[in-house]
Amino acid sequence: MQGFQYQKPIEVRYADVDLMGHVNNAKFLTFIEHARSDYFRKACNWDWTKLGMVLARTEIDFKKPILLHHQPVVWVRTTRIGQTSFTQENFIAEAGQPNQLYAVAVSVLVHVDFKTGRPLPIPDHLKKAIRQFEENLD
Repeated sequence: MQGFQYQKPIEVRYADVDLMGHVNNAKFLTFIEHARSDYFRKACNWDWTKLGMVLARTEIDFKKPILLHHQPVVWVRTTRIGQTSFTQENFIAEAGQPNQLYAVAVSVLVHVDFKTGRPLPIPDHLKKAIRQFEENLD
């Protein structure tokens, strides 16, 4: 998928499927979360044991149901780095068929202090690493 440096294949489990025979909409958030945590590890070596992050906002447009036999891939890219927050775009598409979109999401994540829960500035070395990882991020 053009403009994305990172993708994460997701295995659909039987437990992900609801009575209607498709992946429950809440699982889409889990798929995105799974990909996001790996993205940050690869993009900037984020240390989840020392650096806190909370999801402040997510907006999802559901395009098509994911079924048990599908092979979804979550594409992740950072589109904005603020003082204390990141904005990311997530596309969920079928493996090998990026035009078969299941969902498009935008998420805002905030770097926080574990003890106080208050926002913290994103360290410059992490901002730099993510900018280097992403091709089109200013």
